[in-house]
Amino acid sequence: MPRRSLWRRLRRATRGPRNAFLARAIRAFGRAIGALPVSVALALGWTMGTAAYGVLGTPRRLALEHLAIAFPELNLAARRGILRSTFRHAGQSFVELGLWPKLAPRAGYVRVEGDEVITAALAEGRGLLAVAGHVGNWELLAATMAARGFPITVVARRVNDMRFHALIARFRTGAGLEVLLRDDPAFLTTVRDALRRNRIVALLVDQDTGRGAGVFVPFFGRLARTPPGAALLALRTHTPIVTAFIERRPGGGHLIRIRPVPTDGRRGRGEVMALTAKFTAEIEAQIRRAPAEWVWWHERWRRQPDGALDERRPARVHGAGALRRAAVRGSSEPLARQES
Repeated sequence: MPRRSLWRRLRRATRGPRNAFLARAIRAFGRAIGALPVSVALALGWTMGTAAYGVLGTPRRLALEHLAIAFPELNLAARRGILRSTFRHAGQSFVELGLWPKLAPRAGYVRVEGDEVITAALAEGRGLLAVAGHVGNWELLAATMAARGFPITVVARRVNDMRFHALIARFRTGAGLEVLLRDDPAFLTTVRDALRRNRIVALLVDQDTGRGAGVFVPFFGRLARTPPGAALLALRTHTPIVTAFIERRPGGGHLIRIRPVPTDGRRGRGEVMALTAKFTAEIEAQIRRAPAEWVWWHERWRRQPDGALDERRPARVHGAGALRRAAVRGSSEPLARQES
């Protein structure tokens, strides 16, 4: 029997114990980080990210390929420089979650621009849809807004291993977030209920998860299969929409920007695609502002309308029936996959 086959069988057989050990290690490490001074913990996260860049060969290779698609004008050295910063950002984002009890009372650590837009929208009593992407420390974004008194409901995908799911769920509920699982059969009902309760429903819409419906819209000059759930919800429920992004400030800490997204109230397949394209353009603009803070290892262009990029998984544009079902199944997933 080939050595590779034996290795794969061994990995599958030991996956449960390995995941159990890793989950316990992450939890213990998070508690240890929370005991450190903020500056020391952030320096540790930076070092962890630097080490990860050197060790994680497959994510590094994928990320460099994707950076070449997004920024063809950059040479390899420049792309590597962005990617090193991306790994360091990821390391610091991880330790910031462990530091959250210390960071939450620090009003200046995360600054917010545009929170008056949220206040005005909630005054209408119809709830609010907040569209974001895996840019910056998106978990910190949601936790910060909840800490400031806003009723935040995040849409997430259940992590396959329940031990890892419990880790991220513990952080979210501890930060005061309500969590809706998008693979819940009652997802659409629970979203509408959250909006009726005048809550802010937050969705991440910048990944092709391979599940549910999808539409192809431009992303860095190339079509990318994108979940239309946020657009469908907005058009069906006539709920106000904002974009919400977080980025690191040069002097330390973060800045959150909230911007309204105007709609004309029309409905239909064309409007779903147009609004999804608008969301995606806003996410691209934010990535261009902070290119080191996106998850470049995600295979964003994996599927194309003609299947050109991955012949093993031929792509297709889903029909109207699938688009209707997207409001139940597809929107996006916050953080746990990297995915935090």
